[in-house]
Amino acid sequence: MIRDILRAVGIGCLLAAGILYFTIGSKVPSDIDSQQLRDTVGKLQSELAKTKELLATAQTTSSVKENASKVDMEKVDEKEDDGTESNSSSSDTILKTILVIEDGSNSTVVSANLERLGIIENAAIFNSYLEDNNLTGKIQIGEHQVDSSMNFKAIAKEITTIKK
Repeated sequence: MIRDILRAVGIGCLLAAGILYFTIGSKVPSDIDSQQLRDTVGKLQSELAKTKELLATAQTTSSVKENASKVDMEKVDEKEDDGTESNSSSSDTILKTILVIEDGSNSTVVSANLERLGIIENAAIFNSYLEDNNLTGKIQIGEHQVDSSMNFKAIAKEITTIKK
């Protein structure tokens, strides 16, 4: 029974494809007006420019860059007490941002967000740090202010502290 139904559907699809091929196949893409095509491309390019501008605005409002001269360079290069190196990049700016941790976010998601924001260089290493120190279950939801000069210990302390 099902076999017959499937066979009938298959034959119907083949017939429909054949009919469409012979009836619609006569239309050639060159039938499109070139002026209309240029207008459409122009509209799309202007929309792309607007979108890029909005994206740039959103990125600049969500993060603030400061000169590294405000931070003691020794602090950037120092190591933590437990031997973990500071995760700050060697660039001349420090990226400060607000990390929003939503309900249901686990340490992997938080680590990936920190890497995406440019606060840490490797999400897997930070996630391993959280696991090694039994901090994966202590991450608190809310907004946490972090910056790229913070080491793993400081970031972990920030994201495991309850914000009111």
